[in-house]
Amino acid sequence: MADEIRAAAERDSSEQNAAAHPAVEFNSTMQDAPMYLRIRQALRDRIAAGYYAPGTMIPSEHELAEEFGTTRLTVRSAVDVLVDAGLVRRVQGKGAFISTAGAAGVPSSTRKSGFRERARLSHAKASVRILARSKRPAGPYYARIFGIEENEPLYSVRRLNSLDDEPVSIEQAFIPLRYFEGIEDVDISVFSLYETYEMYGHRVALAQEKLDIEALSARDAGLLNLEPGDLALVLECISYDQDDVPIEYAISLNRGDRRTYTYRY
Repeated sequence: MADEIRAAAERDSSEQNAAAHPAVEFNSTMQDAPMYLRIRQALRDRIAAGYYAPGTMIPSEHELAEEFGTTRLTVRSAVDVLVDAGLVRRVQGKGAFISTAGAAGVPSSTRKSGFRERARLSHAKASVRILARSKRPAGPYYARIFGIEENEPLYSVRRLNSLDDEPVSIEQAFIPLRYFEGIEDVDISVFSLYETYEMYGHRVALAQEKLDIEALSARDAGLLNLEPGDLALVLECISYDQDDVPIEYAISLNRGDRRTYTYRY
């Protein structure tokens, strides 16, 4: 009996490893191609088949070199091609992450920009620190916003946004998981939420915003390097995709000395 249990456990372990690390299969048309091109095609095929989900990290160069029986330099050359194609993004000190070329063909003037894109356009260095994240039922308020059932799950993420290492805003976003299964596995310190939505096929096309002013609590003031009671700009925003579906509700506290708004009408 013990031998049978051990054998069953080994079979289960083998099946799990095979699912997590698909067998190396080179495209038959690439057999005579250089090794880096064969690896590139194998990785591209895995991305297309969904073995590597958008926004998640691929195995390290060392792991891939061992898997394909080659050198890290050869693997790096293969990944370089995927980076140039917009399928993979390298992040110093973290690794390589699955991206998409989903924005191709969409004029930049028609895309809505998030925090990182606005920072880039203003030539500032953006950084994001995750303060908290969780799943929760929508409840009556968010169910009305998203047009979903009250018991449907939302993904909630609270972050501190900084420009040039200076904190400028605290933001909490609520996202209906019916459109973004697995979004909690995406490293949003690497990809912006707007980029992540586009990876899932939901490009933000419209954002409705409402401004207010609020005195900061001691906790929020500390995060923003301000004093308790100092005033902050409160921005409520509902983001809609290209099909006019609400996909994010966000509320943020913004330092008034570091953010301005211009409206055209």
